[in-house]
Amino acid sequence: MNLPQVKGRLEKDYSLKKLNTWRIGGQAETVFWPENSNELLDMLNWCQQNSLPIVLLGRGSNVLLPDKGLRGMVIVTTKIDSINWQEDRVQVGAGYSLIRLASEAALRGLQGLEFACGIPGTIGAGIAINAGAHGGEIGNLVEEVKVLTAEGKILELNGEEIKFSYRDSSLVQNGYWVLESTIRLKAGGKSSDIREKMKTLKYKRRQTQPLEYPNAGSIFRNPPGHSAGQLIEQAGWKGYRLGEAEVSEKHANFIINKGNAKADDVLELISIVQQDIKDKYGLVLETEVKIVNS
Repeated sequence: MNLPQVKGRLEKDYSLKKLNTWRIGGQAETVFWPENSNELLDMLNWCQQNSLPIVLLGRGSNVLLPDKGLRGMVIVTTKIDSINWQEDRVQVGAGYSLIRLASEAALRGLQGLEFACGIPGTIGAGIAINAGAHGGEIGNLVEEVKVLTAEGKILELNGEEIKFSYRDSSLVQNGYWVLESTIRLKAGGKSSDIREKMKTLKYKRRQTQPLEYPNAGSIFRNPPGHSAGQLIEQAGWKGYRLGEAEVSEKHANFIINKGNAKADDVLELISIVQQDIKDKYGLVLETEVKIVNS
């Protein structure tokens, strides 16, 4: 099957381990890095016309990819990274790094993104799942979003049209892919004060999270009124290991890759912990990480 002529990078038989922060997964049949939204749309249409499965990725910081690999097309948005700074707003492409965006906002004395200084994802995926930390959430800053529907149509939505909730949004529920967004920030801050606050947040993150190992961030959403990490720790799961996948000793809501962890081991760990927490506390732990099947 001949692929369409595109400017973006195309790779065949590419390791999924290179496309996610967990460093887990088999081989992707084909991977495409579009350089702009039009190339993404062209490839999406071509895949649909040829009945080719599609998986869309950003930086792969909140995803578990399968050991068997992925057939079809994996589209990675990290090259869709245009940016336009305005007085108290920024218009930014889906593939732009959240950490980089927070840092650049601080240098401009713009407040609001400090909480994102340690979130290793893209702005597009971050908006879709309403990424948050330290009491802040990206959904509170969204003014406008340009999205691509599963049918290949482009829609422009204002922030009020999007329903944001804890680690979720109507964008995910509707199957929309974020292409571009406008984020509203607060001008007039002192750059040095903002950067100092971010430095403190980064230090706290290093002290409490197992950043020395490949991971995908928090595995489970916090049940209402509870901390998933505390529940898992109380149940005695810290340090439990299957293969080279381990419930972190540092933070029980993280499963770390100790070397060459397999997706199947991670999935079994998730299942075991979920069942035990349900048995002991009557609580259901829902996964925050996105699980992609082959």
